[in-house]
Parts: sequence; C-alpha cells; structure tokens
Amino acid sequence: MDGIGFIQDLAIVLLAAGAAGLLCRKIGLSVIVGYLLAGVVVGPFTPPFSFVSNIGNINMLSQVGLVFLMFAIGLGLSLSRLAKMGLPTILATGLGAFFVVNLTRLLGIAAGWSYLESAFVAGIFVVSSSAVIAKIISELHLSHELFAQRAMAVTVMEDIVAVVTMTVLASLTGDGSGGTSIPGMLAVMGAFVVLLVGGGLFLVPRMFRRLGDTSAEPELQTIVVAGLLFLLAISAAKAGYSLALGAFLLGAMVAEMPQKKSVENSFAGMRDVFSSVFFVSIGMMIDPSLLVKAWPWI
Repeated sequence: MDGIGFIQDLAIVLLAAGAAGLLCRKIGLSVIVGYLLAGVVVGPFTPPFSFVSNIGNINMLSQVGLVFLMFAIGLGLSLSRLAKMGLPTILATGLGAFFVVNLTRLLGIAAGWSYLESAFVAGIFVVSSSAVIAKIISELHLSHELFAQRAMAVTVMEDIVAVVTMTVLASLTGDGSGGTSIPGMLAVMGAFVVLLVGGGLFLVPRMFRRLGDTSAEPELQTIVVAGLLFLLAISAAKAGYSLALGAFLLGAMVAEMPQKKSVENSFAGMRDVFSSVFFVSIGMMIDPSLLVKAWPWI
C-alpha cells in the first residue's frame, strides 16, 4: 500500500506542477513560482487541500528531484569551466560569505538576538539556491553567457559553503563533533571531492568506452549513467555531505566527455520532470501559518 501511496502522491505533484506552471507562463511569471505555490496548496499544511500529507514521501520526492536537477547543472558547467573561473569565483564566494555573516551579526546585535540565533540567520542568508539560479538561467536561455556561468559557479561554491555552515551549526547546537575545526572540515571535504572526482575521471570514461565498443544502445548508456548518478549521490550523503554534491560532480565529469550531448538529450525529459517535483516538494514543506507569524522579519 505504501508503494501505491507514493505513486498517488507523485501523480498529484506532477498534475499540480503542470497546472500551476502553465498558469504562471500565461501571466509572465517563472514556472518556479507556480511550482512553489502548487506545493503550498497541495501540501500537508493547507487544509482542506492537503492532497499530499505523507512527510516521508515529500522528502523522498524532493531528494530524487534534487539529484536529477544538480546532475543537469553539472552537465552545463564542466570541470574545465570551473577551473577557468577558479580564483574570481572563490573570491566572490568568500567575500560574499564574509560580508553577509558579519552584517547579519550586526543585525543580530541590533535586534537583540543571541549568538546562536544570529548564526542560524546568517546561515540562511549566506547561501543562494543553485537549483533556482539554474532554472532561471535555463528559462532565460542564458546558459552559454559567461556572466550566467560565473553566477552558476558561485552558487555551486556556495553549496559547499552551505555544507560547512550546516556542520558548524550542528556543532554549536551539540549535534555534531564540536572538536573538529573549520579548516579541518574543509580539508576533509576537499580530500573527499578530489577522491571522488579522481576516481570518477579514471573509471567513468573507461566505462563509456566499453559501452561504445560493444555498440550499446542509447538506453543502456542512460541506465548506466543513472546508476552512477545515484551511487555518487549516495556516496556523498554517506560521507556526511549533500546528495547534490555527488550528483553535481558526476554531471561535471560527464560534461568533459565526448558522450556529453547524447547523455544530455537522454536525461532532458527526466530533468524537466524531476526539477518540477523538487520545487513542488519544497513548496509542500512551507507552513503558511509560520509565514504569517514571521512576516515582519521576512
């Protein structure tokens, strides 16, 4: 029965996304707005329209959607492009984080917040959504513009900042290993990324060549890439990082290979379906009553 319930929730999410997205397109808004509003309407916090109430299913849908969305982002922003943008991207991300964190601390002092409250608000402000930025860039057909690629690179770097921020906040609340320094966490994360990328660049091209040597059909290539996608995403999650990190890194690796175009074409449909699922799922997590209470601060 759980399987039937999940399929039912997925059907509701897709139909709501389609209807809301079409409406927003007609009035000139981004479909992201429609997806989020559709999630709010059908989610568990908006009776009597709570068509989807299983929080576990909502989380599962958002995670699957995030994996496909970040893989698509990685395909559009290869490792070589990231390397070319290296120093300016790192400086922009670092300066942005520095100013936002310190200005938020000043805001916290003025508002009478505790150090921990200020730290959590700074954690919210310091990170942009790479998923939202990528979707907007795609809608505006700016994927090949240098400024759009640089903006995308900065938001991907901010995803790494987000992982460090969450780890630090967990240690402040007593949920993490408070004995680990921030430079230590960065070193471990850097080693993980290097290991993952190094192993991927060694194995993935060989796997693609083997598929090509055996005259494999395109569907087999799609199946293998999808399996690798979930494997790397799970590896990142098991290591204590976001699913998005592993999915993005695989996309960036595949973007360096001759098969990039065929992989991009075969995953286009899944990307569109699951990116809408991701945004609707985020909308379903929004409690309108909390928005009303927090509206002055928002």
